[in-house]
Amino acid sequence: MPININRPIITYENIALLQSSTPAYGAESNSGNNISFLPLVQGVDFSFDIQRTDVAALGTKGFVNQSIKNAPDVNLTVNAIENFGDLFSSMFSEGGVKDNLDLDRNFYAVIGDQRGVDFSGINLSGKTVIGFGNCFLDSISMSQSVNGIINSAYSFMGSNIQAQELVQNNNIFSGHSPAINLTGNQLQSGTVQFSEMSDYYSNSINDIVPYYSTNVLISGNSSVGNFLIESDCIQDFSLDLPINRKTIYGIGKKYPIIRKATYPNKGSFKFSNKVSTFEVSGVRANLKNFLNLDESYNLIISGQNYEKTDFSIEISGATFKSQNISSSVGQELSSDLSFDFDINKIRTVLA
Repeated sequence: MPININRPIITYENIALLQSSTPAYGAESNSGNNISFLPLVQGVDFSFDIQRTDVAALGTKGFVNQSIKNAPDVNLTVNAIENFGDLFSSMFSEGGVKDNLDLDRNFYAVIGDQRGVDFSGINLSGKTVIGFGNCFLDSISMSQSVNGIINSAYSFMGSNIQAQELVQNNNIFSGHSPAINLTGNQLQSGTVQFSEMSDYYSNSINDIVPYYSTNVLISGNSSVGNFLIESDCIQDFSLDLPINRKTIYGIGKKYPIIRKATYPNKGSFKFSNKVSTFEVSGVRANLKNFLNLDESYNLIISGQNYEKTDFSIEISGATFKSQNISSSVGQELSSDLSFDFDINKIRTVLA
């Protein structure tokens, strides 16, 4: 295959990511103000596997047919600096986890053709757009380390990918929506209409939560802390929120009708702590007594962004899962702990 040495290699500053509102298959969801720019995105990964049904038969050594294709699952992961905005709201509303997690949306990766040009003023006419259709949220993974900011990975599962060029008509930039009418005729017949890029673009530093403003509190029913140690020097934490889904198909339908959320869903919280002292008395000094107590825990992650806007994620009824304490030459003594909890016991406060 010949190499085009003059081709413009696509790099990170050439990509901007937008998302539709819900549901994915709908004219209003994919036009104007119902499309939003996703700021502070650090990376985008997508993939798909084509599954086939292999048919064999008596009297033959090989396959009779390997061309029967199943509709692929499109995997999309968006890595971003957490600002508790549009991505976060795909799972949470004010107060906690949304009652309905069975809503899909589309994502649009707009590809620029010039390096070093800020997307805030780019003209969308003729620009390449890669669309991801019918994306259902699969999981959220949130983490932070000492001297680092909060980063999150949002994983989605969709049904379609489409690359296209946008067409301009006055100040409207149109193309095909990648969404499939899953519950109807399963055709892809919708459109997407963008306004000027300047109407969407934003990358405000005020939304970032600095590392020194984040607080993590772990408290039991009758104590603060965990077995053997005090949790007073936390080095990092990770919060994993999976959504179990059942893919539902129907006879006569090529694509899944819905990827339905199933319950319960178990989340996990892990953190690492530098150990300064050990408990030498009381319930937390003896594993047998500590396990007999069988406390449940409240976990609170809170902080404030540069704009002085507060947030907190409060988890109740968490159960202690594991603890690992280690030391090695040249290293400080550390303890890794993990908790499990029902994700429906999360309360969010975004002030």
